[in-house]
Amino acid sequence: MNLPSARVVRQKLFVWLRYVALAGCVYVLASHWVHHSSGPTEGSTAAAFDLPLIGEAGRVSLAAQHGKPILMEVFASWCSACKRSSPRLVDVWRAHQGNDVMFLAVSIDEDPAAASRIKSDWHIPFAVALDDGSVSRNYDIHMLPTLIYIDKNGTVRHASAGITSRSDLEGWLAER
Repeated sequence: MNLPSARVVRQKLFVWLRYVALAGCVYVLASHWVHHSSGPTEGSTAAAFDLPLIGEAGRVSLAAQHGKPILMEVFASWCSACKRSSPRLVDVWRAHQGNDVMFLAVSIDEDPAAASRIKSDWHIPFAVALDDGSVSRNYDIHMLPTLIYIDKNGTVRHASAGITSRSDLEGWLAER
C-alpha cells in the first residue's frame, strides 16, 4: 500500500483549509448583505426631504405631505429591476387613485434628462423627483429599487429592496 508523504498530506490539508476559510468569508458577507437590506428601519421616523420634481414645476417635500401616507420608490434609469418593478407600482397607483395616498418615484440618476425620459418611457403617471443625495443617504439605500411606505404620521412602516409584489404593496396600503 502506497501512502502519500506527510508533505503531500500537509499541502492538501492547507488547500482544503483555504477553501473552508473562503467559504466562511463568503457566508459571512452574504448573510450580512441579506440581513442588511436596503431602506430605512421599519418603525423609524421618516427623514425629511425636499426635492425638485421632474417633468413639472415645483418641489416635493415630506413636510408638505404630513397627514398623507406616501408610497415611495427609489430607482435609477439604468436599473433593469426598476424597469420590471415600475408597472407593478403604476398598477397599484391606478387602483388607489383618489385614496389620499401620495405615490412618489425618486430617481438617483445624476442626469435630470435621464429621469425625465424614464418618467415618459415607463409611463409613470405620478410624481417623479430627482434625488439630491439626501434620500439615498438618509434612507440608507443600497439596492434598487427600494420601496418605502411612510404612514400619515411620518413613520416608516415598510421598506423593501428589490421587486416587491403587488400583493405586498396592497397589504401595506390596506394598513392605512
